[in-house]
Amino acid sequence: MMQSLRITWQARWSQASAREQGLVRIGVSVVLLAALWFIALRPAWVSLQASRTQAPLVRAQYERVLQLQAQAQALRAQAPGAPVNATAVLQGALGSLEKDARMAVLAERATISFKDARPEALAHYLEQARLMAHTSTLEMHVTQSAGLWSGSLVLLLPAPGTP
Repeated sequence: MMQSLRITWQARWSQASAREQGLVRIGVSVVLLAALWFIALRPAWVSLQASRTQAPLVRAQYERVLQLQAQAQALRAQAPGAPVNATAVLQGALGSLEKDARMAVLAERATISFKDARPEALAHYLEQARLMAHTSTLEMHVTQSAGLWSGSLVLLLPAPGTP
């Protein structure tokens, strides 16, 4: 069957004028170029355009990861110091949360209540709690009003005698 189609095609091709053969060649070339564009080139072009728009975002995420890595390495490099009185450190840092901050300690947990704290003050307090007092945050309940934060934190204190 394929052989007969091939023979028929060759017979028609040889009978076609040079103009018709040229038009068929141009038509086949256009179809092949369109297929090449839609199958091979267009998907790559779309991916390239998408990567150009996402590159700044990925670059910013990469920079943030590098910052976190540097911070983790700095924390790891810190020599273990003398045991820290976490309660005293937390109490001393309460002043950064403005005037309405209180702390209650029960067993290995410290509950900090604060009202109308600036966001940077809250961030600074949490940093001090983590880095200086070696605590971890168990719970955080906060609300925001007019750019100020109010709420409470529950921090896990380190075991006594640990650096």
